Amino acid sequence: MTIHTVLLVVALIAFAIAAVGFTYKKVDLIAVGLAAWALSGVIPNLTPLTLPKILLILAVIAFVLAAIGWKYKKIGLIAVGLALWMLSLLL
Repeated sequence: MTIHTVLLVVALIAFAIAAVGFTYKKVDLIAVGLAAWALSGVIPNLTPLTLPKILLILAVIAFVLAAIGWKYKKIGLIAVGLALWMLSLLL
């Protein structure tokens, strides 16, 4: 199994656990799954660092911050991460 596959399996498990309603303290399991999914797109080909890859790395950081429960005023970090991810796909 490659790291890409392992991260996708982790994302699937996080999404499945979140779907059944399991919670653990302040951890947002949807954000954990999104972080693992986005990271699986970054890890396999990181060498040529381009703008879309930088945006995807920033999306992973936003997802991780959302997963640990960090908040900044009224900004939804999951939405910020998804916006950065979509922008990286468009570029």
